Amino acid sequence: MKFSHLHVSVRDLPAAIAWFRDVAALAPSYQNARMASVPLADGLTLVLDAAAADTPATLAWETPDCDAAFAALLARGATADAPPADLAWGVRAAYLRGPGALSIELEQPL
Repeated sequence: MKFSHLHVSVRDLPAAIAWFRDVAALAPSYQNARMASVPLADGLTLVLDAAAADTPATLAWETPDCDAAFAALLARGATADAPPADLAWGVRAAYLRGPGALSIELEQPL
């Protein structure tokens, strides 16, 4: 088996689509009134489903430069939860608020 996609629920689908498009620079490959498919990397897709409640989840990206990725997302309108910091398990990580109840993690191996 190969993991292909992950569904998360959002109360405000248009706002979530706009966040991924404008802040994360990830445009949906498909959308309608009930859902949107956002291609991530390596064939993985995030599916945003319109729902009455937001799904709390952390979406993590590995990056070669955590500080630069963090600054780029902030410049495009993201809100910081925790700035880049070196962590005990050998990574530099930062956290941002995504749409709905999503948290965005940026992680750079040290």
